Amino acid sequence: MIPKKLGRFEIVREIGRGAMGQVLLAHDPKIDRQVALKTLATSPAISEEEARETSQRFLREAQAAGKLLHPHIVTIFDVGEDAGLSFIAMEYIDGVTLERHARADSLLPPARLLDLMTQAAGALDYAHQSKVIHRDIKPANLMVQEDGSLKVTDFGLAKNPSASLTQTGVLLGTPSYMSPEQIQGKDLDGRSDLFSLGVVLYELLTGVRPFEADSISTIIYRVLYEDPRPAAAHNPALPSAVNALLEKALAKDPARRYATGAALVADLRKAFSELPAETLARPFPIPAPPPGGRRPSTSPPTRPGRGPMPPPRPGAATGRTARPMAPPPAPPPAMLAHRPVKILVLILTVVLGLALFPRWANRTERRFPRLGPGAMSLPEAGPVQAAGLAGGAADAPVPARGGRVSVDVETRPAGGAVFLDDLPLAEPKVVLALSDAQTHSIRARSGCLEGVAERSAADLLALQGPLVLELREKKEVVAIGSEPPGARLRIDGRDTGKSTPVEIEMDACREQTVDLRLAGHKGWTRTFAAGDDVTTVAAALAAVALEPVPRGTVALPRPKGWSADVFLGGVKIGRAGEPIALNEGTYTLQVRNDQVFARTSVPVVVRGNETTRPAVALPGLGRLTVQAQPSNCKVYVDGAYVDVTPVLDLPIAAGAHDIRVVFVPTGAAKSRDVTIHADRSERVVVKF
Repeated sequence: MIPKKLGRFEIVREIGRGAMGQVLLAHDPKIDRQVALKTLATSPAISEEEARETSQRFLREAQAAGKLLHPHIVTIFDVGEDAGLSFIAMEYIDGVTLERHARADSLLPPARLLDLMTQAAGALDYAHQSKVIHRDIKPANLMVQEDGSLKVTDFGLAKNPSASLTQTGVLLGTPSYMSPEQIQGKDLDGRSDLFSLGVVLYELLTGVRPFEADSISTIIYRVLYEDPRPAAAHNPALPSAVNALLEKALAKDPARRYATGAALVADLRKAFSELPAETLARPFPIPAPPPGGRRPSTSPPTRPGRGPMPPPRPGAATGRTARPMAPPPAPPPAMLAHRPVKILVLILTVVLGLALFPRWANRTERRFPRLGPGAMSLPEAGPVQAAGLAGGAADAPVPARGGRVSVDVETRPAGGAVFLDDLPLAEPKVVLALSDAQTHSIRARSGCLEGVAERSAADLLALQGPLVLELREKKEVVAIGSEPPGARLRIDGRDTGKSTPVEIEMDACREQTVDLRLAGHKGWTRTFAAGDDVTTVAAALAAVALEPVPRGTVALPRPKGWSADVFLGGVKIGRAGEPIALNEGTYTLQVRNDQVFARTSVPVVVRGNETTRPAVALPGLGRLTVQAQPSNCKVYVDGAYVDVTPVLDLPIAAGAHDIRVVFVPTGAAKSRDVTIHADRSERVVVKF
């Protein structure tokens, strides 16, 4: 049932319904505008306490997203509760979602796609700088208005890391677009949203989802462990650089992904620059699907709950029409009498088989794991065991039973841990199905050393011995970000000339010191030792929180009888007698008035949120008269020209001064050191 009113909002009609509740069109009478209300529906099966916690989380995270004000993010106006419903009031957008262009027959022109991706990436970068993660980026949440501008909608799942009611480990979002770390319930940062944006980009370029399958469990498996087919396999018109771009955007490891949406868009713009100018305004041509109306699957066929299908057995049916078989002859009358007994025996056999076969199969599964195309067996606990099912010599690859190849991996120097597609192997041996055409990443690591080889099953079969990986110093591209952004980056004391956010290459085998400096904030310095885990280093540098420098106030006394400006390093920062705000620290200020030749240095220690009143005695004023014989002379005080003689009753600060008189006709000069006293006059007479 749709309520007539929620809070001050008058409900017009329902405009949508989702997993979390309804979306209602409403009128805000206070401002006379239309808004969209998103309501939260809690399951009647959960307890009252769980429902209350869910509602609080819904409202808390809406408030976190509500601070976002960006032209390409739907604005949240208000949150509230009424009639037992929690709701969010947000900007009402009249437009269409990018779902319309996620099909092969309605792809966008490259220029338009680049424009929309630029808007979406900019919106996400802004949200990430504000510590807000969307967590549900998909075509349905990217809406295009009539004027062509894009809005990122539905921050209902948005997460602020400081929101304590957000439940880490709860699977929220759409599996086809979720990042591996989101599926695994790990802590998220902006790179999770950028993975989802990469999935959207893949779909908008090809009309095909990169991790599509018939069941959620298979989708999740592919997101976690399988790389999608290159986009060019679906759309040959794409520039070759797009494949590398999407590979980086969809990397399983967040450290290997783009750190910012701006970097992703920059590479997309560079890739599209390879296209002829006349093609930028036309949609990509997608070849017609093969007869039968379906495109080839992006992954091997699967069996529900059992992973990829094995290749057909020799002699198995291949789809050819079978010859008709003659009907079986009728049984003799004597056999019909025994039919009920046989049926009973058959039923008992089936029941016993159903009871015993799963246990036997489970024991067999543990002893002889099935390895489908491109898959590895995952034991119940511990690292991945990828040993072959059949033995073989250590110096040559061995085709194992079931159409697999098994090859030993040696590392130089010896002792490196071996990984297959970033999953650890229990022993240095890789087993792949011969039908697996995918190229796999085989890595070996030892401390800060790493060796990598990209090999397929066919490559391994062609080897004449073990696969040897040379371990070298490991260099990784690490994204460095700061909050707020714009901090100047120094590495090992050297100014890089770059500001955050930025990507740099770090050598894991060498100690390195990273230094960030931003005006108004305390400096941040961290030294990473040789051999530190790159993942840990990347996590420490992904979003460095720069602490603002506390500010204090300096109050200098006003001089008696004259005014004075206050300078710091030659820059005027205020006037004596007025409060001056400065960052916490130690300074030497200068109180100055060039008209009365006053200049006093004042050391000051400024403490945050405090007012400092330095004990300083500023000089009073005296008077100076200068006469010369003959009188055609110029007068200089402390090196500054004053006037021609006679100079009468010149106001001058008390203290020692240098008086210099120059006879103009000859250039002859005479100097006097004069001490001026406050409220007294001094007279200087010079004769040439």
